[in-house]
Amino acid sequence: MTTQTLLVELLTEELPPKALKTLGAAFAEGVSKGLASRDFLESEAKQVSFASPRRLAVAISHVRSESLERKVVTKLMPV
Repeated sequence: MTTQTLLVELLTEELPPKALKTLGAAFAEGVSKGLASRDFLESEAKQVSFASPRRLAVAISHVRSESLERKVVTKLMPV
């Protein structure tokens, strides 16, 4: 299975300059946690966040092209 670097960029309206660092870190953390919960990240994955007044972005290294196989049981009807 191959791994690559994933770049996610979000275009926004004008963001407050004092909050850019916090917003960029929160965006990066949310994307990373979402990928990790779905088994798309290798253990050595690293994230770098970017923020400007009109953009939030994150670059995450060691992202799998496919998630690991796992058994999922979904209950459709109540007992």
